[in-house]
Amino acid sequence: LLSGDVLRSHRSYASVGSKVLAEKEDKSYIESDVEKLCKYVCINYYVQGEEPGPKILPDSEYPEWLFELDLRPPRPLEDLDPEVDGWLYWRELRRRQVQQAQRFAKLRTRFLHLQNSPSLRKSGGISRIPAPVEN
Repeated sequence: LLSGDVLRSHRSYASVGSKVLAEKEDKSYIESDVEKLCKYVCINYYVQGEEPGPKILPDSEYPEWLFELDLRPPRPLEDLDPEVDGWLYWRELRRRQVQQAQRFAKLRTRFLHLQNSPSLRKSGGISRIPAPVEN
């Protein structure tokens, strides 16, 4: 009789009530003053700062290499040439190899239960060493 009472007992949790959540005030601010946006970089993230940020200088005040930076998105591997592009080609090739290896590893574990091969059963799963073949 005692064991039957233990089996029938269940735990009841407290009901979820309505919680009063305090709304956080929005501290973000978007500058809309045109004069300030044209004269300053407006990157002052300190709240207590009065100045909006460093002044925008004429182009002659900045180094030349700044205007020569390649800001285009990276080119796909098919558009790169190892002789011309050098390390960019090899970096993109390595990135593609890593992505492909990750994709194969994901597929290998996802469809492991679908693979019903004798070598898989003998090796106890996926292995780089092939299972011995019985004659």
